[in-house]
Amino acid sequence: MNENRRKPNTLKITLVLVLVVTLAVIGLFYDSGHRIVTNEVTIESETLPASFDGFRIVELTDLHGAEFGENNTKLVEKIRSCNPDLIALTGDFVENAEQMQVTLTLARSLTSIAPVCYVTGNHEWASGLAEELMASLEAEGVRCMRNQYDVLERNGDSLLMIGVEDPNSYADLATPDQVIEDAQTANPGLWTLLLAHRNYWVEEYPTLPVDLILCGHSHGGVVRLPFIGGLMSEDRTLFPDYDAGIYDGERFQMFVSVGLGQTRYFPRLLNNPEIACITLKTVD
Repeated sequence: MNENRRKPNTLKITLVLVLVVTLAVIGLFYDSGHRIVTNEVTIESETLPASFDGFRIVELTDLHGAEFGENNTKLVEKIRSCNPDLIALTGDFVENAEQMQVTLTLARSLTSIAPVCYVTGNHEWASGLAEELMASLEAEGVRCMRNQYDVLERNGDSLLMIGVEDPNSYADLATPDQVIEDAQTANPGLWTLLLAHRNYWVEEYPTLPVDLILCGHSHGGVVRLPFIGGLMSEDRTLFPDYDAGIYDGERFQMFVSVGLGQTRYFPRLLNNPEIACITLKTVD
């Protein structure tokens, strides 16, 4: 045996392995926070009016001032490729004054693609910027829905769209069930789409008389564990319910988007920013 043969340098090998693992983790966090994915979602309904079969809605939520390319060009191009009939912004786009221009620039681009509607989230109200943001969005052609409704018309059929204000707004705010009742009394029998920020509806309002709820707020649980799902809720509850995807109420379906931006307390991991491209489908 050649006793002069050099022994492996255990320290060097260990340092190389640590470096490789560190770079892989950094890359994973970067990918999880910056690479946008398009989530194609199909919502099937036996009662959807025939003319709305194939109607496409892009839902964006929880931007929190994030940018994907200069002036969000990467985000806008992916949205354009979805060919939406409607773009729904479901809250938490702004949490400080520095993020206002990001949202307004994005809104200006989106209104050139399809009609855009918006409901507030908790962060707009917590920042004190909700009223200013809505006025500025409306100046860009965005429909800000403050416990209000619109009737969408398509080839002779109608659909009722209701947007509810976030409960962080005013103490005397009407509850979602009150808003829905008023809208449906004025427009009886219409298939109903509800836009909201928070993802609590299945638990707190299991019998809401709507057909589809689009919401966010959960950030997908921030960290998504394989085969388990989201790790943390917005209020840091572990393994939250209703963190992402489609859920069934007593009569409605609810889709919860994982959103686009970051939380303040932990970066996204295994949970890429999402554009939800939702297609409505009539089934027999």
